[in-house]
Amino acid sequence: MTKNQLVSIFFIALFLFILHQVLKIFAVFSGPIFWGAILAFSFYPLHDRLRKFLGPRDWISALLVTLFVFLAFVPIALVMMLNLAGEAVKFYEWFASAAAEGKLKEMVDAFRALPPVQRVEGLFPAAVLQEKYYEWILRVAAFVGNWGAKQAAFITRNLFSIPVNILLTFLLVFFFLKDGHAMYRFLYGITPLEEKDKQSIFSQTTGAFHAVLRGQVLTGLAQAASSGIIFFALGLPLPVLFASITFFTSLIPILGASIVWISLAAWLVTQKMITKAVILTVLGIFGISLIDNFMKPYLIGERTKLPYLVLFLGILGGLKIYGLAGIFLAPAVLSLCFTLIKIYQEKYL
Repeated sequence: MTKNQLVSIFFIALFLFILHQVLKIFAVFSGPIFWGAILAFSFYPLHDRLRKFLGPRDWISALLVTLFVFLAFVPIALVMMLNLAGEAVKFYEWFASAAAEGKLKEMVDAFRALPPVQRVEGLFPAAVLQEKYYEWILRVAAFVGNWGAKQAAFITRNLFSIPVNILLTFLLVFFFLKDGHAMYRFLYGITPLEEKDKQSIFSQTTGAFHAVLRGQVLTGLAQAASSGIIFFALGLPLPVLFASITFFTSLIPILGASIVWISLAAWLVTQKMITKAVILTVLGIFGISLIDNFMKPYLIGERTKLPYLVLFLGILGGLKIYGLAGIFLAPAVLSLCFTLIKIYQEKYL
């Protein structure tokens, strides 16, 4: 081994060690960094237009856009969180009361009394089904109780850190907007690939991330808004809570928002509100869920060029590995993988 080779190996090992330590340091702020980057990426086109209008003073346009995002999101988010917290408490109290008074058992019995359910139950031993139903009720009751205790403990424990993380997130939004182009050019410049390959990789990754972000958020908001209006119009309890849950479930491929409206339709049936259950089912199929079938393929599939099955499995895997961030990261990683495969085919095959 020559001296130059030894120096190169030492330099690479030292660089990787230092890079690992830097990542560990910034991992403490991974939440604010990720959501700050998401917001900055979403509103960068607005910043870019404003920067062209104001001239070379990037910090002014970055500050104005950051203030706009802060004032547009934080007050609405606080109002929504307060309403959501109030409705979540009501739901928890109702569920605990229903479990203690035996109302959950009555709802299960009403559901089992439906002719289609009885026909399915006829295929299995009655004793086994009875035991499974009661076991399910106990598990759900225990889950709801544990969830309520965990949320109360989480809010109490993070009463100070939550506002700090919000402020840190918007501080990062400002710097990502102000210096985002320089960061992009830096990463672009140090990437050791040919110019054509770099353009392909960066363009495809940026486009895929933008398409997924826009598609997921816009589809989720449209489904949450439509479901909230429908729930409110039908007089269902806690419409804000279930509309908020619809937004998050809409991020899940295939099942999506149907998880919420199907559950509510089943509950209406157990309450013998058949007309409302039928209306909710029709509006759920041809309204709430149909939004997903039209918007996501148009906003995500066309831009990323990913097969829907690959996208579906990727998002599920991303959720498991990265949590909520995986919904946005997984499609971008998959798109990058397909781009690298294409470059490999062109150069080496």
